[in-house]
Amino acid sequence: MAEARKVALRVGGLGVTRATVRSSKRGLELIVTDPLLGDFAVNDSLTLELLELLLPSEMRQRLPNGGWRKVSQRILIALLRCELIRIAKER
Repeated sequence: MAEARKVALRVGGLGVTRATVRSSKRGLELIVTDPLLGDFAVNDSLTLELLELLLPSEMRQRLPNGGWRKVSQRILIALLRCELIRIAKER
């Protein structure tokens, strides 16, 4: 199995340190951890963005939006469940 890619995650413009998926009565929920706000469930009104941390910071700075890419909640949940990404702090 391939090693998970390290990515940084922003939710509504805030950097989060952890993201997990849990089952609820409504289906799968994305739960994120913010250093100030603590754990909370993400709803569809919040913008989710990923930043690939394997790219050098010099290269990321040249990319549109500094390398941050919008991602849907459905896709992010799938990436986390398949362990294709691992949330890490932005360097």
